[in-house]
Formats: sequence, structure tokens, C-alpha cells
Amino acid sequence: MSDQNTFIDKYFNIKNSLLYFTIFLVISAVSLYYINRIYSQGSNLDVLLTFPVNILVSLFSLLFFYFIFDGLRLYFVLKTLNAEISFWNVYKLVFINIFISNITPLATGGGFAQVYFLQKKGVPLGKSSAAVVIRTLLSATMLFLSVPLIVFRNQSMLNLLPGDYVFIYLGVFLALYFLIFYLLIFKLRVIMKVIYKFFYFLKSKHLLSKKRFRKIIRYIFEHLELFSEDLAFFIQGKKIYVFLSFLFTVIFLLAEFSFSYLILRGLGYQISFFRILTLQILVVFIMYFAPTPGAAGIAEGGYSLLFARFVDQSDLFPLLFYWRFFSKYIGILIGVFVFFFLIIRGGIDSEEE
Repeated sequence: MSDQNTFIDKYFNIKNSLLYFTIFLVISAVSLYYINRIYSQGSNLDVLLTFPVNILVSLFSLLFFYFIFDGLRLYFVLKTLNAEISFWNVYKLVFINIFISNITPLATGGGFAQVYFLQKKGVPLGKSSAAVVIRTLLSATMLFLSVPLIVFRNQSMLNLLPGDYVFIYLGVFLALYFLIFYLLIFKLRVIMKVIYKFFYFLKSKHLLSKKRFRKIIRYIFEHLELFSEDLAFFIQGKKIYVFLSFLFTVIFLLAEFSFSYLILRGLGYQISFFRILTLQILVVFIMYFAPTPGAAGIAEGGYSLLFARFVDQSDLFPLLFYWRFFSKYIGILIGVFVFFFLIIRGGIDSEEE
């Protein structure tokens, strides 16, 4: 455990965090500037002040519940796994995840941060890892399975997706996705055998000492077994908690996609929610493959490309900016303060359970 904590402490230090955050800010700023000045003809952001009061109230109310729904989907996954942690602690984890996942490439840091936080609150590594992976798997599976249906209904959207073989990429990705979880649940010994041979090879080449080899193997095998047991336990867990995990995942995704709908209503457009939903699913699908921190640049470009067909050029930049503002930027800003207080300053250790 100490080795893992040492790794996490090095990964989440002030220098690295500020570096990632700076990269995210620079890429986002350049993307927004380009779209505003060149593509969107220099439109202004004060248009928000002209929105009807009911739209403004709806936007900020949605924002409030958006964070709660995000916390509830992880909270009920943890409840299914019989993890003892309060919703308040999970709610703080929402902002840590938003901040870290949006400043690290391919959102890799968010999962580490969540597991680290959960361990600090007494949730074992296997259980916390399983909860975070299951939470991510639920939303990713819903999105990825929706893309083929959307594209089949509207073939013109196929040209907007990356590459000529998008269905092949998607099929291979999903197959690998489910294969990994099949192996973790039903064929764990196969994974352990591969891991053992890999580290044995390193030991045979004198890249690992015998003591270090045994320590690593014991640690990995112990937590892999716990992780596998918790994945299986979730499937067979208390039905009400499993149902609520799925339900709040759906509600969270609908809430996230509703920001664009409300902003468009505020701008005076009458586009069906279903059309907005399909466009947002495609945007998020593209973002999953973006190598930049928080999909910066890719998110703005993909969103502008898809929505440019439905709005005037002068409205494209306000729509893009406020979509990112409500769905990401506010959460990231809150996450900065929560992260530095709870992890960097060690406030997480001093909290009462």
C-alpha cells in the first residue's frame, strides 16, 4: 500500500497538477479564440444576459442537480459493493474527478484520484477500483451502444465521425472492453498467469530482485482477486442498488446533455431535445478518443462541427462556450479548490467519517 501511495503522491503533486492544468487552459483558450474570431465572426458572450429568466433559473438548477446526480451514480455503485462511505464524501469526489480527469490525457487521472480518495476513507483498493471502473463502464457502454443506432438513423452523420471504418473501431473497442471484464470475472487465473510470466521475465533478466518480485506478485494477485470478486458481487448485488446505479447514470447523462438544449432555447432556437441528445452523444463519443487533457480542442472542434448546421455563425461561439462553462468549467474550478485542500494539503486525512 505504501508503494501505491508513493506513486499517487508523486503523480498528484503541485508541479504536475499545475502543468496539466496550464496545458488544458492553453489548448481550450486557443480553440475558443479560433472559433470565436475566425469561424463564429467574433460574437459576444453577453447574450446570456438576454436569456429569459425561466431559462437562466433552469440552467443553474440543472447545474446544481448535475453534480448531485454525478455523485449518486457512484454512491449507489459503492452501496451495491457494501462500501461504507457517506454521500458527502462521494459528493466531494465528484469535483476532484472533474478536475483531474479534465487536465490529464484521456482522462486517466480521474480514476486514480477517485481510488486514492476512497482508500483514504477506508474503502479497500479492490472495492474502490471496482466501483470506479463500474461507474465508468455503465456510462461508457450506454454511450457506445447508442452511436451505431444514431448513425444508422442518420447516415449523413457518418462523415462527421473520425475515419472511414468507425464501426470496425467501435466493434473492436467494445469487444476488448467486454473481454477484459469477462476475463476479470470468469477467467482471472488466465490474467494472473500472464502477469506472473511478465514479472518473472523481468526477474530473469535481473530487472527485479527476487524479494521485489514476490512483493509485487503478492500485492497484485491479492487486489486482483478482490477486484474480481467485487465486479461479480455488483452483478449479483442488491437489486435496488444496482437499479439505482443504472438509473442515476442515465439521469446524469441526460442532465449533461440538457445544457445545450437550454442554451439553444435561450438563444431562441426550437430544436427537439432528441436531436440535441443525438448530437451530444456523438460529441462525447469523439471526446473519448481525444488524447488532449479534458479533450480540449477536440471537444470544441467536434461540438462546433456538429452544431454549426443548426445555428447561425454569430450564435455558435456563445453556444459552445456556455456548454463548456456549465458542463465542465464550473466543476473544474470547484475541483481545483477541493483537490488542493483534500489531497495536496492533506485535509482528507483530518476529516471525520
